[in-house]
Amino acid sequence: MRQDQIAVQLYTLRELAATDLPGMLRAVSGAGYKAVELAGLPAIEAQALRDLLDAEGLRPMASHESLENLRRDLAGILDRMAVLGCPRIVVPWLPDAERSTADAVRTLARELGRLSSASADRGIRLGYHNHAFEFAPLDGTTVWQVLLDELPPSLDLELDVYWAAIGGRDPAELIRGLDERLRLLHMKDLSSDPDRADVTPGDGVLPWPEIVAAGTERGVEWYVVEEDNPRDAVAEITRGLTYLRGLAGADAPV
Repeated sequence: MRQDQIAVQLYTLRELAATDLPGMLRAVSGAGYKAVELAGLPAIEAQALRDLLDAEGLRPMASHESLENLRRDLAGILDRMAVLGCPRIVVPWLPDAERSTADAVRTLARELGRLSSASADRGIRLGYHNHAFEFAPLDGTTVWQVLLDELPPSLDLELDVYWAAIGGRDPAELIRGLDERLRLLHMKDLSSDPDRADVTPGDGVLPWPEIVAAGTERGVEWYVVEEDNPRDAVAEITRGLTYLRGLAGADAPV
């Protein structure tokens, strides 16, 4: 992992974004980030958002977009990505009906493949982000295994290591077993505090040196700091970046 491969998922700062989007982006830049993953933002025109990002020296490395929205307006989303200069869309969640049976997941995987092909025609990659349900038993297999078997090589995987751990998997072992489709990691820690679930990297119990080493070996492109329910989002993303930079090494480029 290099320092310039560390980004932050803006969903972590959604509460601040809702009341002060320019201030939130200033805080992200001030914390030391150069790249962001888009999600949890208020409605804003693409060019206006691009201007705000450019003003803070931030570039979008991916954008979470719902399956519903991709079905309804793929062309419009791709147009927006072009304006933003964002090279990748990530599907962040599957509704229950889309994953009720293994056959339903296979049908969905074929649809994601078609969406990936249509996106690639515009120079945009498509990815998929997991939660814990992918690792639960389903018709003698798992959602995760069906996706691995059925998704095309062109479709990226964004592995959320926290949710993989919640799903009973060893994140580092899981990373080492994946192929070149693994392009992004969500760096969210598992808290030892019974009153909290996820925390910023380095504040919990996941084996981050091993996870980073596995990601580096596998050729992961982006390591994305995220928390679902931070207590102090700016302080925690700052602490997470400091921790991951320490793992990356002082001589790595920023």
